[in-house]
Amino acid sequence: MSAFLEKLQGATPCLIVSIPGNRVDMARAAENAGADAIKVHINVTHHASGIAFGTLEQERAALEKIIAAVKVPLGLVPGEDLAISAETLRHIGAMGFAFIDGYAHTLPTWARGGKMDYWAAINPTYTTTEVQHLANLPWVDVIEAAIIPTDAYGQLLSMRDLARYRELRQILTKPFVVPSQRKLRAEDVQSLLAVGAKNLMIGAVVTGMDAGGVETATRAFRRAMDTR
Repeated sequence: MSAFLEKLQGATPCLIVSIPGNRVDMARAAENAGADAIKVHINVTHHASGIAFGTLEQERAALEKIIAAVKVPLGLVPGEDLAISAETLRHIGAMGFAFIDGYAHTLPTWARGGKMDYWAAINPTYTTTEVQHLANLPWVDVIEAAIIPTDAYGQLLSMRDLARYRELRQILTKPFVVPSQRKLRAEDVQSLLAVGAKNLMIGAVVTGMDAGGVETATRAFRRAMDTR
């Protein structure tokens, strides 16, 4: 078990920052403001930011600069379809990423194993039974609860959202992470913690699109998560 996975399973809230661009200044801003981990992307057009990320080879130079610039664990979204190759995954693992993160329906069955932790994201179409079975797969380490429909991105957190996160906490024995599909505010943190959603991942909806916004949002959420 990796040290970061152990931390996600522990009692202390964890803050992951999904930076809106593969840029060193954004990664450093997140780390300096208190992020426990950082997530980057390849082979995907990010729904919240609208940014199109290139292939591993197209993004490699930027990713290697980020790896060299920060000390916190780094995760990677490897793409949004089943076409990712075993060779690409081997290169990702060799670069030093701590985890890969993708929707369970877009990751091929052989995209597992190795030294990286395996995060499986779910969307609103997944049934409770599917989520339970997915989490019980031995190679799945973390569930990303991306359960907000895309047409509701950027809206405020609702009481119904809290109830759904509470349900996940009750049915899952493995850690889950709540991404900021809603326009989460630092004021929402205590409510999220109260329903068992202690691992949060903020991204473009919350941070905005520049390093200054990343640092400001990360610092605010870090402070809120540490005040219990």
